[in-house]
Amino acid sequence: MQRIEDMGLAETFRLIEKLPEGVRRQQALTHALDELLEEEIEYRTGLRHQNAGWHQVSSVGGMGEGRGECTGLVDHVGKAAERYQQESQWRTMAAALLSRLSDRQRMAVLLAAYAIPPVQNCQSPRMMTQSQAVAAQVAILARLGWVPGAVKVAEPFSTVKSLQRAATRARESLLHMVLSQAEMAA
Repeated sequence: MQRIEDMGLAETFRLIEKLPEGVRRQQALTHALDELLEEEIEYRTGLRHQNAGWHQVSSVGGMGEGRGECTGLVDHVGKAAERYQQESQWRTMAAALLSRLSDRQRMAVLLAAYAIPPVQNCQSPRMMTQSQAVAAQVAILARLGWVPGAVKVAEPFSTVKSLQRAATRARESLLHMVLSQAEMAA
């Protein structure tokens, strides 16, 4: 049997539909939420900045050019495919789920998910402890899309405990929403 941690989102949602209430279903729900948060973090930290389709020079700019009267026409389907290649149903679902949280809860859950525990022989700017994340929260939140100064308080989380409490409350409400999404998909 495949481990839940190794499953993709589609497989995880199919598993949630089949499992009765219990520990394994709760693990599957938690994994689905973790993957959705990761999808949102990846989008916010890199993919949204690629601006695919809005460059002056496009990789599909020459499509549709050829012999005859069609010379110079742009293949609109190809251009749209390039522009929206980074969008997915999972990113859309993650954004919809997060939109139901307050701004502080959204910050907490994304900041807590952003910090990955350090792993030996691996390097990533995201590998940090929760206390390091709290210390660098202004820079991390700016990287996740919050403009410095847009938040009412300069540093929304004064301690690791305050971050963890807000993130836990946000995750609990998100787990209920993920469960309802999985039940609607069934």
